[in-house]
Amino acid sequence: MLATLGDTVFEASAALVRTFDGATMTTSARWVAHEVIGQKPLQEFNGPSLRTMSFGIRLDAALGVDPEAEAEVLRRATEAGEVLPFMVGGVDRGSWIVKTMTEVWRRVSGSGVVQLIAVDLSLEEYA
Repeated sequence: MLATLGDTVFEASAALVRTFDGATMTTSARWVAHEVIGQKPLQEFNGPSLRTMSFGIRLDAALGVDPEAEAEVLRRATEAGEVLPFMVGGVDRGSWIVKTMTEVWRRVSGSGVVQLIAVDLSLEEYA
């Protein structure tokens, strides 16, 4: 097991490959500018912002997964506003919510079965 996001387990074996790619995390701060007549504004640090993260997931039937079923699990978590624990390499990376989920159906069989879905997730830290 490489990682988990809620009930989604990322792993790679001879029988199944479900991994994420291109993970990007953004950390920022909250600053407020107070206007001062005739002078430059004064900056005040108000604290950290919520971190954000994004990454892609390849759901490929050729790699042992059911793309539509696995995308549906992520859709439900997104639409239900579930708070998802995120673990990578056994290290707790905190709790996250899915802000957006984008799917690209890359391959559909001649009989209409979706064989490959590229999913992009945008997460926000749940504090």
